[in-house]
Amino acid sequence: MRQLPAEEHTYERFEEIYRTLKSTCDLSTIDVVVAEYIESLPLLYFMREDGYSCPALMIPHTNPYPIGILFYFLLIAERSHPGDLVICGSQNAKRAYEHMVGIRANSICTFGIKDSIYHKKDKRRCREALGLPQDRTILVYTGRFMNDKGLGHLLAGFQRLRAADPRHLLVISATHIDPPYYNRLAPRMQGVVLFHRLEKQQTVDLYNAADLFVSGATSIFETYGKSPLEALACGVPVVVPRWDGFPYYVDDRNGGLVDVDYLPTPQDNPYEFARMREDHFADVCRQVLGRAGDMEYQVPEWATYSRTMKVLPELLADMAAYGRTEPPAAPGGIALGRYPGPVRRILAHYGMEETRDLLEKADRIGLLNGDDPGEESLLRDLHHELFAVMDAEKSHA
Repeated sequence: MRQLPAEEHTYERFEEIYRTLKSTCDLSTIDVVVAEYIESLPLLYFMREDGYSCPALMIPHTNPYPIGILFYFLLIAERSHPGDLVICGSQNAKRAYEHMVGIRANSICTFGIKDSIYHKKDKRRCREALGLPQDRTILVYTGRFMNDKGLGHLLAGFQRLRAADPRHLLVISATHIDPPYYNRLAPRMQGVVLFHRLEKQQTVDLYNAADLFVSGATSIFETYGKSPLEALACGVPVVVPRWDGFPYYVDDRNGGLVDVDYLPTPQDNPYEFARMREDHFADVCRQVLGRAGDMEYQVPEWATYSRTMKVLPELLADMAAYGRTEPPAAPGGIALGRYPGPVRRILAHYGMEETRDLLEKADRIGLLNGDDPGEESLLRDLHHELFAVMDAEKSHA
């Protein structure tokens, strides 16, 4: 099993995979499809085009953006089953899915945090194990060192903090490194320690060695953020942008939120139209560090592995109860009226009239594999619509 690389996101490749799938199992016996990751969605579409229609539990691990991913969800929205459901990690992402593509969604932590792994440990011993100094204020970032993670703004905000107090140390633990991006940022990494691919228990030690978890990510992909939850489970406060699913569980009781600017043109990559405010980051870090001793940090109950494992089987049983149905009649054209303005404008711009256009024509244009990221103003409007829907009052559902 492997995720399909971007260059293989083509109509021909999806059709080939579907033919193989159909030849190896009886699709008429399936009660529920679990469609994990976005590349499973064209296969689900082909199933329904072929007359097999049962509920689908979609676990995309991302948002319905940019245009190629949006089109995958529109395929399913246009050939939907009443039992279909997207699960994502926050109420914020749930709102976005239901608003942008009209598919029912539910807030479930897709990677629940295991308290048997992520828990409090002795800070002094953890620093010693990693060779980190005992007399410094340590900020930690864990995750990918890639151009959707806002690391340039994180480093700039950290240097503001360090200019006022040079005892601050930023420790980055990178799971994956984009070499050109790293080389571009390397001159800005004064006062930074970089680890690459720590073992899981070493990562737990790193969280426990920290005074604060930080991120500058205004990433278009994550729907809630797993690393901040891991840090909270280890008793560490978090400072993250007011972005995506972060406001669902971060507030002044367990950390702080940093203001974000929406941008008219992209930065770092063609899809990013937002950035964390560096000056506000330094202010929020100082505020949280100043009150850290008075706060109690723990992972929310909804984000635990035990909760996820309890909810998912119940959810699948409820979905199976919908039963198999006759697939809906092929529509005469895409039902434009059900989608918000930025989505309608994209469909009109690219001449997406029939449902199959979302796969066939999009492939020819290069929207599926990223050869063509999309017209900039259309991308910007889609981006701003999506993340504005997420930026609402936090709910503790």
